[in-house]
Amino acid sequence: MAKIILSTDYSDNALRACAYALKMFGPAGHEYRLTHAYISTDEGFSDWPTVGTELYSLATIGMAEWSKRLEELPEAIGAKLVKDVVYGPLPAMLNEVAKEHAADLIVMGTQGASGSGILGSNAAAMVKHSHVPVLVVPKGSMDRSVKRILFADDGQGVDLEAMRMLVDIASRTRAEVILAHVLEDPGETPREKIVAMYGELFADIPHRFVSTTGEDVAAALDLLAEKEQADMMAVMHRHVGFIDSLFHVSTAKKLALHGHMPLLVLQALEH
Repeated sequence: MAKIILSTDYSDNALRACAYALKMFGPAGHEYRLTHAYISTDEGFSDWPTVGTELYSLATIGMAEWSKRLEELPEAIGAKLVKDVVYGPLPAMLNEVAKEHAADLIVMGTQGASGSGILGSNAAAMVKHSHVPVLVVPKGSMDRSVKRILFADDGQGVDLEAMRMLVDIASRTRAEVILAHVLEDPGETPREKIVAMYGELFADIPHRFVSTTGEDVAAALDLLAEKEQADMMAVMHRHVGFIDSLFHVSTAKKLALHGHMPLLVLQALEH
């Protein structure tokens, strides 16, 4: 059984992201936790107990109305949906809820109700600071089934435990995993040990290796994803390394996922 946190700001984008996850994993046999984090823009509001109560009341009402919309979708029929309304900054609260309930995955939309930013400020913060894998789902993803997943290999080794969610998703969707590497040197050859580890990890999953060259890693991956007609991109997030640069503002715009491609961000154990 997978334990999945469905993050929501009560927007249509969040609704689509939740429906996408329910469709991919299936409604039965999993625990889905709808989680909304609210916070006051007035730093002094804690001095006014009634304000805090009103904010919680509004957030709870919002959850009831929004979750009803989700429950009415065909993807949610038969799903076990637990509802959480918590106070605090979203990234910190999602990590806290994930730890408390031993979550396997956090799912969220790219842009919230405000529609600001490339991934949205909350999604961008989560992919960099989450302690568990994060699946970021852009608008339009519901129209595509997952047949090919492009995994960006950073050449730093294979973290078998951290790759578990990618293996799970590929197995569920029967997707082909395309292991993509951006070469710093055109004459570079894959390390045999890493190739062997990938072979063992994806022994029961169709997979193949592709490579390209380019100084701009984000742009090179984006072009590869388009060329390979990938339906999802997966990356390993580490404290350091080229993958971390993908989440900087300057490169995030280039890795726009074509506006429809979900991004699975795996978390290295040392992260």
